[in-house]
Amino acid sequence: MNEIQRAAQAIAQADALLIGASNGLSIAEGYHVFANNEMFRRQFGDFGQKYGIRNVIEGCFFRYPTEWERTEFLQRLVQCWVKEYRPSQVMKDLLATVGGKDYFVLTSNADTHLELSGFEAEKVFEVEGTFEDMLEHRTPTDKSRQANEFLRRYSGKYIVILELGIGKHNRFIKQPLMQLATHEPHAVYITLNLTPELYIPDAIAHKSVGLAGDIAVTLNRLKNELYQNGIYSPVLGIEVREDSAELCNRKH
Repeated sequence: MNEIQRAAQAIAQADALLIGASNGLSIAEGYHVFANNEMFRRQFGDFGQKYGIRNVIEGCFFRYPTEWERTEFLQRLVQCWVKEYRPSQVMKDLLATVGGKDYFVLTSNADTHLELSGFEAEKVFEVEGTFEDMLEHRTPTDKSRQANEFLRRYSGKYIVILELGIGKHNRFIKQPLMQLATHEPHAVYITLNLTPELYIPDAIAHKSVGLAGDIAVTLNRLKNELYQNGIYSPVLGIEVREDSAELCNRKH
């Protein structure tokens, strides 16, 4: 049995999935908050030229001369990355991998792509808030109560901890997930990441599966393993919105 098969079997047997997601999942979709790439230059090139901003993260926290200029950047970010977002194949594959199982998601991603792709908002905890929170000066929604309720419900049961694109030095989400895998007797820890960032501590190696490589490719293989081999039965697809993406497809 290869690693994809092991991961699929663990997911199929699980009572629930606890999903942890960070920047690597967004990168797999094509959204990279730390990159001065073609997308950034197309969408925010004027901000780069005017202020020397090199990526989305810098744009979010840059000290603009006026609040109006900061708002202008965040409005465009929300427009391009949230309002005009369409569910990617990555997110479709992730939702299909969850299937009909109960789940909860902890993520440091601020783009709300999970909810926009069909995940239930009350089951997704953006631990650092969202881009829309930043734009509206809102206090991020604290879903600690929901997270703790989920953990109590499945304590001692068969739970898969599915970690997506969390760097090996990330202690904000990764460390609690690894600790949970250590203490829960029936937990299986499945981590997807590029080879340099894939990390499994020795203490949980016996109950872990490491899937190295492009997360987009790995999730697709995992979904196919679940469905093509009859582990899961087909589920309805995700409805994709048809609103225009013209703003983000032209240069500003």
